Amino acid sequence: MRRSLLAFCTALALVLTPTAVAADGEDAATTTAVPTPSLDQQPAPDQQPAPEAAPVLDDDAPVLEVDQRHGVLAEGDDLFGTPQTVVESGITTLPGPQPGAEVYPRPANGIYQVTGGGFGHGIGMSQYGAHGAGQAGLSHAQILSFYYPGTNLETRSTGTIRIGITIDNDGVTRVAHRPGLVVSSTPGDTTYPLPPGYSQWRVRTTTASAAGCTLQGLDAGGTWRTAWPSGMPQSCPVSFSSPTEGSVDLYLPNGSTRIYRGTLTATFRGTTSLLTVNHLPMQHYLRSVTMAEMPVSFHTEALKAQAVAARSYALRGAGGTAHYDTCDTTACQAYRGMGARNANGTVTWYEHANTTAAVGATNGQVLTYDFGSGVPQLATTMYSSSTGGHTTVGGPGHGYLVAQPDPYDTVANNPRSSWSAQLPVRNLEQRYNIHRVERVQILRRDGHGEWGGRVLDARVEGFTAGGHYTWAYASGGGLQMSNPWPANANGLSSHYFTFDQRGSVERIFGDDRYGTAAQASRAWGTNTNVVYVVNGLDYPDALTAAARAGVYDAPVLLTRSDTIPGATLSALQRLNPARVVVVGGPEAVSTKVTQELRNLTRNRDLTRVGGTNRYATAAAVASYYPAGRARVYLASGEDYPDALAGAALAGHESMPMLLTRQDRLDQATIDQLSRLGAQEVVVLGGSTAVSDAVAEQAAGYSASGTYRRLAGGDRYATMARIAGQFPAGRTPAYVASAQDFPDAIVGAALAGGLHGVPIVLTANDRVRSATAAALTRQSPQAIYLLGGSGVVTDATMELLSPYLR
Repeated sequence: MRRSLLAFCTALALVLTPTAVAADGEDAATTTAVPTPSLDQQPAPDQQPAPEAAPVLDDDAPVLEVDQRHGVLAEGDDLFGTPQTVVESGITTLPGPQPGAEVYPRPANGIYQVTGGGFGHGIGMSQYGAHGAGQAGLSHAQILSFYYPGTNLETRSTGTIRIGITIDNDGVTRVAHRPGLVVSSTPGDTTYPLPPGYSQWRVRTTTASAAGCTLQGLDAGGTWRTAWPSGMPQSCPVSFSSPTEGSVDLYLPNGSTRIYRGTLTATFRGTTSLLTVNHLPMQHYLRSVTMAEMPVSFHTEALKAQAVAARSYALRGAGGTAHYDTCDTTACQAYRGMGARNANGTVTWYEHANTTAAVGATNGQVLTYDFGSGVPQLATTMYSSSTGGHTTVGGPGHGYLVAQPDPYDTVANNPRSSWSAQLPVRNLEQRYNIHRVERVQILRRDGHGEWGGRVLDARVEGFTAGGHYTWAYASGGGLQMSNPWPANANGLSSHYFTFDQRGSVERIFGDDRYGTAAQASRAWGTNTNVVYVVNGLDYPDALTAAARAGVYDAPVLLTRSDTIPGATLSALQRLNPARVVVVGGPEAVSTKVTQELRNLTRNRDLTRVGGTNRYATAAAVASYYPAGRARVYLASGEDYPDALAGAALAGHESMPMLLTRQDRLDQATIDQLSRLGAQEVVVLGGSTAVSDAVAEQAAGYSASGTYRRLAGGDRYATMARIAGQFPAGRTPAYVASAQDFPDAIVGAALAGGLHGVPIVLTANDRVRSATAAALTRQSPQAIYLLGGSGVVTDATMELLSPYLR
């Protein structure tokens, strides 16, 4: 069953203009001083379809909890609800930032300067991009294939559709009387002529019963009188239609009159408040939607692509309920009916010849996708005005909603492909109920595009009037709505943005390696799903644990073999994990310690993954990956630097990492290479770490029979090669010593898994040229150095500042 998005509609109406999700071009509505013509007299009519049954929706296909303006909505999102502020009494200074956060102190003038891109959620098709693609010579089929890769363009019977007219929200359905207006119980039932002498008609109920509905007419004296036609059942639903004109005039609560094609039905929904539902052919519905969602001056192929996307989205029943298939706001798709009747007798048309032609030219065309059943089903064709040059992903199971560069979005007349904006601190204070905001931390981005992608999670911090530290969770959309465009000329139009403020270099450190790992785990909230625990004195098990932890965005904590250090114990109590995975055998982590760790989980759930030696343990971890992966990483088990850098990459890509001796493969490693059957083997480090003979032997177990090396002249150059596999320009950067493993191990899980960035290795007392090159390419807003000054000196830390963007 689909969850209704009706609850979002009111909030949207309060803060956003009615069609702001659409490409923000000129208002294409036209006004003419003519009476409402019949269907055959409308501009650019298409062939009138014969009556058809309602379309059959693909109920088994995955449906995203989505909004065509804001995208995928997560539970607890602060976009529509009231943000919850946390006050920590007794704390009167700002605590240290969350490990890995982008940190933005309060500007001196109280206004954050922001640079961003796009308008809307950035999932699926860019409407400006479709226009740019049309200008570049792409057909509408090619445009759709680009923005929804893997989908099929099919033709289906679409029939009629039911639209919930949620802007008619006064609980009464009221229409104008016109010659030819008839009434029936439901669309298609027996119609009854309405008695003369009335200028308006309304249906209302005073009881929570369908039988309590009353049909009333407004007489010449201004009195509403009950006026049921003879023989008509006297209960809801009550439907108005005009066979001669094909449209009905609906009075909205603000007194304006909207013209709708088809039938308007007063629908009982279990209360004394009735709902107005518009039944009409899909093609007629799309005439209005396509014009409302895209400027009529856009390229013809773009308009066709919009028509197909809108048709597919509507047929998915997005935002539908038991009473209607979809609604009329941008929480579903913008739908304004056929036009608005003005007080002076003119009509402002919400249909246009250009969009009507696009709807007609694509009659019945929809996008489908094979969700795994072998039978193509309707795709959820999300779209927004502008992607800012890079799309982002939809939810799991929707492989056609991909993240990819969007070269077409930068079309010349797109005013929001890139933009500058302001975010006043006072707006944040009002939205998040904080007396004085002192800092904003960006905690997580989606990893797709510039600046590390769109903002997902943030933290707004400050103090109460009494001086106590207080903070509130903020989504990227919530920050955007603190000063939204176009309601504010200097506002933000997406959650794809960055603050124009130079970052800082911070340390993540504790009293020792165990304390540093515990401090790094602060990047994760309480009630985590899983925590990986490894021996803090032995690197091989830790290497593969860090790579695997990245798959689950899980922290890595360190322990002694026979006791749990206090810092690790405190971290586990705060994280309160559902499960702990111990990597290593009883010699690395004793049975006594594992029993204590089990008692620190919510579900008393602990898994030990280990083998007879480091190679067998790495193979045991790799056994949890399915066969047929794109690649498997192979690193030396006799030294750690190459595998340190590789752990972040393997974790980020969810690829297995195996360890080997320099001159031979262990049988456990061979067994996993054979089972995995990866497309290729990627060897980390040069031939002195992993010989050519070993690399070639490992490649023999891959599907392609090939391997490639990521290697440089030393550990720093190899690290730079590995870091180069990540997209450039992401933030933050994590820097750790290349001369010891513990801090880099926990940093690899934090970097590759949680933030999708490399682990950058440095010398303890200077910045090597390869380290500088890796940081220059990454151009981070924030740099986090793992470990205290005894590991990497303060002088070296100061040398990192020039690499901040």
